[in-house]
Formats: sequence, C-alpha cells, structure tokens
Amino acid sequence: MQLSQYRLIALILFDLVVFALAAFVLLQLMPGPLRPFDYMLAGGVATMISLLATWFLLWRDLPNRGNFLFEKRPKK
Repeated sequence: MQLSQYRLIALILFDLVVFALAAFVLLQLMPGPLRPFDYMLAGGVATMISLLATWFLLWRDLPNRGNFLFEKRPKK
C-alpha cells in the first residue's frame, strides 16, 4: 500500500489532532490538583487512542482487509 504525499500529511495531522483532543479531554476529566503522574497517564492513554485511530484508518483502506492479521487455512 503506497500513500501519496498529501494523504500522508493528512494522516499525520489527523493523528496530532486526535492526540491533542484526547489529552485535553482526559486532563479536563481528571480531578485536580494534577500530579506529574496524571500528566503521564493522560499522555499515555492519548497516545494509545491516537495510534488505534491511525491503525483503524489504515486498515479501513486496505483492499483485502479480511487477510490483514491472519491468513485463512484451506479446509481439509
């Protein structure tokens, strides 16, 4: 799968926006006062959310997504 230059830039910008939005929402939901561990936790969860969103977008565009994670065995 080859990504064009504009599609790659759009994917990177989408990832940054999802990360910033997830981190902002998580920090707003946490009760204050916030410790350094709270910021690390929010950043880790926001990273996981943004990577899952990016992985989902790439998976959605694959032509044969049925065989993406595994190959089906032939029936005996």
